[in-house]
Amino acid sequence: MLRNFTKGLVIGGLIGASISVLTNPEVVDPRMRRRMMKSGRKILHRSNNMLGEMIQMFR
Repeated sequence: MLRNFTKGLVIGGLIGASISVLTNPEVVDPRMRRRMMKSGRKILHRSNNMLGEMIQMFR
């Protein structure tokens, strides 16, 4: 249980840091922000598709 907690803590920290970087305009220029958002959406879309396929396999 402790290992899952630390994994969640690390992942949550990474997500929080990336959101704070994206919302702060002085840190990242608009072009780079758009690139990061686009790559994040791609990753989310791929993981969503993979998760859907796995659920369908178990049915």
